[in-house]
Order: sequence, then C-alpha cells, then structure tokens
Amino acid sequence: MQPLNQRNNRLLFEFKNKTILILSPEDWGTNLLSKHLYAQELSKHNQVYFLHTSPHPNQSKFIETSSIQDRLTLIHLKKVVKGIFKLPAFAVDLQNFLIIKKIKKNIPQPVDVVWSFDQSKFQNLRQFNASVTIFHPVDYIQKATPFLNRIANSSDVVFSVSEKILDLITTSTPKHFINHGLDEIFTKKHTSIPTPHFIHTQQPNVGYVGNLQMKLMDWNALIKTVQTNPNIHFVFIGPDQPSNIGGSKTFAELDTIKSFPNTYFTGSMSKKELASVLPLFDAFLMSYDHQKYPIHVSNSHKILEYLSTGKTIVSNFTSTYSSYSLLEMVEQNNLLPDKLATVIQNLNQYNVIEKQKERMKYALDNTYPKQISRIEKLLHS
Repeated sequence: MQPLNQRNNRLLFEFKNKTILILSPEDWGTNLLSKHLYAQELSKHNQVYFLHTSPHPNQSKFIETSSIQDRLTLIHLKKVVKGIFKLPAFAVDLQNFLIIKKIKKNIPQPVDVVWSFDQSKFQNLRQFNASVTIFHPVDYIQKATPFLNRIANSSDVVFSVSEKILDLITTSTPKHFINHGLDEIFTKKHTSIPTPHFIHTQQPNVGYVGNLQMKLMDWNALIKTVQTNPNIHFVFIGPDQPSNIGGSKTFAELDTIKSFPNTYFTGSMSKKELASVLPLFDAFLMSYDHQKYPIHVSNSHKILEYLSTGKTIVSNFTSTYSSYSLLEMVEQNNLLPDKLATVIQNLNQYNVIEKQKERMKYALDNTYPKQISRIEKLLHS
C-alpha cells in the first residue's frame, strides 16, 4: 500500500480489503459508541482489530485476542504505558515501541490504517508504521489536552465531531469536522412490536437515552423537569451503574429521579432493541450542563438516533446544532421544564409530518457508510 502523500491524484482511497487497527479508550460491550460502530461498519469490507487501550491486569497473557464477529477482532493488553502524565515524550515512546511490537505480532497482516480514538496512551501514531494514520477525538477529555497536538502531528488527518475540540488542536495536519454517525439499524423499518410495559398508552412518553453515570448531567434541571411535569411519563434508557463505557461514581440525584412515580429505568439496551422502541416515544430529552462543560457537550451521539425517529427533541444548548432548527434548544437549562411542557401540550405542532421528515432526512444523511465515504474523499484530497 502506498503512503498517503503518494496516492493523491490517483484512484480514490477506499476502505476495502485493508487491515485496520482501531484504538479505543472504551472497551467492547453492550453500549456501543462511535468507535465501536465505525469498527462494525469497516469490518464489512476490511479486517478490523479493535484495541482497548486501557490495561486488563488480571488476564494471563500480555496480549489476548478474541473474535467479536467475522473480520472483527478484540485486543486486550495486560499492561500499558506507565507515567504518561509525568514522563517526557521519548520515554513514553520507548515503552510504546515495545508494546506496539507485541501488538503487531498478533496481527497476521501488515497494518494499513491506524485509526485512533485514544487521546493519551499512544501519542506517536507513526510508531505503528501504517500507511494511513487517523486521529479522531470524539470526546473532550480535559486531562488529555496536553497530548492532542502531539498525536495530531503524528497523524495524516484529524477528525472530530466538534469544532470546539478541533479548535483546541494546533497542528499543520489537516483538520475536519465529521459529525457523529447513525447506525444503519436506525434506518430500517422494523416490524411492529408489542408495546413494552414501560410505554404508557394513556399519557405522553418522553425518552432519555445515554450513560447516566456522567458528571456532565445537569441534575438540578433534570430533577425539576421530571418533578414539575407529573403528567409526562419519563423513560431512561442506558447504564445507571458501571458499564463498558465507564461510570464508577454514584450520583445521589439519580436516586432522587428514580423515586419519582413518573419515571422508569430500563438499563442498557442493544442498538437493535433501541431502534425498535425509540419510535414509540412522543419526544426526547437532553439535560447536560452546557455552561460548566461547553466543550464536552458541544455534540452528542444520541441526537442522530433521536432525529431518526422524526420526533421532537427538547435539549440544552448544543453548539453543533445551534444553526439548525432540528432541536428545541433552551439557552438556559432552568427553562427546560417549561419548554418540555409547551412541546407536550402542542405535540401535533411540534411533530408535524414536515418537521419529522426534516429531522429524519438529516439523520439519514449522517449514516456510518456516508461518514466513511466522506472520510475516504478527505483522505484522497
């Protein structure tokens, strides 16, 4: 495979028949995020290795591999680099050189593409000697910001779901905004399912999807929204205890919300289950603290899943969507309770067919195959 800079002006780069190594700070599990969904989509036409970049000290071997599905292999490491935040760059690179050497011994083919969603463990992507190196920060991790420029400088291209994150990176490497992707399962028509017991037929149902073990939540606004709208049934879908996407802290506010009679918590759902139940909701809710965490919550993966149903989304301010009319955003979160009440009282207006089509059209224009196609064109240019 030719180096990226020698492929310009030739055939369009394609993610086909490549060996791709994805670096992810989140492990594989029930809850699938951008890095997991890119891995699934890429494995349709490529051999993909998904490396969880956090250590698994209890495993017997230094490296353990397991098959997730056809052409998609999970890699776990017993140890990772020590002293990332204290040691100089050359010392981190020296440790990683030995680790990378062992990783590549467990990949039968030469690695064509390294696609890193990790923001600290592997700071020099050139060490993998891949033909293409991609740095793709999708989350804002404040403690990792000292490494962003270094990783970006070692890559061929930088992508992010947030312009705010891209603005933090100073590099000569090309930087591009690529929105979150929509899993193809949300684009399919699902056969009618029996109404789940947590969907109430006699009152409006508002859904919340996401990790409930996050510091980013505006708990006060969420509590007030639920408490002051007793006529609405709120269903929370997602991990409310530690999971493969993190969350070790217990929030007392979560117990408060669970105590309200108009709430129900389902726990984690697979994407297939989620895609079948989301269309049953009347509206959706987001309540992040955008004033305290403006970069962290500048975009959210769940938005496209919400939009795919066509239903109204009542949301905190989300900068990525500030120039669109796709979300019913509030500038201040203390306005969320009244905003949701207004939407529910006027559902026919907010969920009118024309608006639903507009929301669904936007979601369908951001599927993972379309994002990968956009990335292929950017890699070529």
